[in-house]
Amino acid sequence: MHAAVLRYFEAVAEEGSIRRASERLNISASAVNRQILKIEDYFGTPLFERRPDGMRLTEAGQLMLRHSRDTLHDFRRLHGEIDNLRSVVSGEVAIATLDSLTQHFLPDTLTRFIEAHPAVQIRVTAGDPNEILHSVARGNADLGLTFDPVWRGGIHELQNIPCPLHAIMRPDHELAGRASVTLDECSAWPLVYQDNTGSIRGFLGDSLDIFKRAHKPVLTSNTLALLKRLLLRGVGIAFYTRLGFVEELAEGRLVAVPLEGERLSQLRLCLLAPSERSPTVAARVMAEHLGRDMGGLAGVSGLDGR
Repeated sequence: MHAAVLRYFEAVAEEGSIRRASERLNISASAVNRQILKIEDYFGTPLFERRPDGMRLTEAGQLMLRHSRDTLHDFRRLHGEIDNLRSVVSGEVAIATLDSLTQHFLPDTLTRFIEAHPAVQIRVTAGDPNEILHSVARGNADLGLTFDPVWRGGIHELQNIPCPLHAIMRPDHELAGRASVTLDECSAWPLVYQDNTGSIRGFLGDSLDIFKRAHKPVLTSNTLALLKRLLLRGVGIAFYTRLGFVEELAEGRLVAVPLEGERLSQLRLCLLAPSERSPTVAARVMAEHLGRDMGGLAGVSGLDGR
């Protein structure tokens, strides 16, 4: 079956909507729908349930999706291996990542990668830790970047570096000059919190309840960009690694004070790959590139615990 048709099917399955799939593929919804109908006609069975809330895979559709992903992956790997014979790295790489890494690390490292390998197509998707793990385990992403994964089924860890938690605040904050602070000391101020950082929440655990007991406001959002602007306005304190604040810290607009507690200094950033299949040439080269640049992060801006 033609690779383009499989991509249409895969997009509808992942998006749960013909309209969203068409936007992702940059083709008309009617063209996508025609291809889906052709596939269903070919197999003589529905591959999707048409529901008011979108398209849901039937049992036959789930089999088709597994075949589609395997076929497209093998095709990309073959394409990359053929190009590799010509000393040209090409193909596609899908990366699932934490939002904080899109602020500084990924823009820098991907710029260097694109300069070295302009024939590689890269797709980056930001999500929460659970989404990243599932995306890698299912083969939707070739590589994943997240903090200490608890669930590791279908996942292979390629590299990790220490990323201790800090209290992030403005330089004129009362605690800004401290060598370290405790969560209890921070509870005297409002908490600014990203509600989709599952790994960090797991590390902090019930400790966040001290802010509720202190009757301090807790402002949550799923976007780091908003919370960063609130911190710059002096709204409160946030608990993060330094990864999402490299420029603000370097410019002195924010400061990062280490949090006391052995567990809070043990958080690690991990580079993950699917364990059930071989990587494409492009994915392997990207993994090596990210691994090298992650190694460089360990000694930058206190990521090694300093």
